[in-house]
Amino acid sequence: MFTEVFENMKKTVRQVAREKAIIGIYQNLAVGADKQDIMNYVKHDDVLKEGLSAMTFCESLIDIVLKNKESYIKLIEKYLKRGWTFDRLSKMEQAILLVATAEILDTETDERVVINEAVINAKSFCDEGSYKFINGILHKVVS
Repeated sequence: MFTEVFENMKKTVRQVAREKAIIGIYQNLAVGADKQDIMNYVKHDDVLKEGLSAMTFCESLIDIVLKNKESYIKLIEKYLKRGWTFDRLSKMEQAILLVATAEILDTETDERVVINEAVINAKSFCDEGSYKFINGILHKVVS
């Protein structure tokens, strides 16, 4: 597997692939981007172009989420506060939770790695306290 760390970003290609999948799913949630639109965005990433396995991983996450989005939403809603719905979350929180849930349930990636990466992405892309919320929801998904 291609795991070189790029000096300018300090991210592995797998981390970049996961991040691009989250942004692609965000586009789907925010503006209704379809798989082709999302992949057109992803295919322009120079880091992913260099690692075929990373591109494949990214596309796989996108496929899994788009195929199972409704069932993942129902699962995530089970763990929200009483009276909350999935739609109440920000689109980026939704995207991070969907991609992480897909990776936990439908890949062989260690769930601790998935949760850690989701928290890192939440710290980068969401409001200040969102990472705690996302961490809590994903721990419930795992159990």
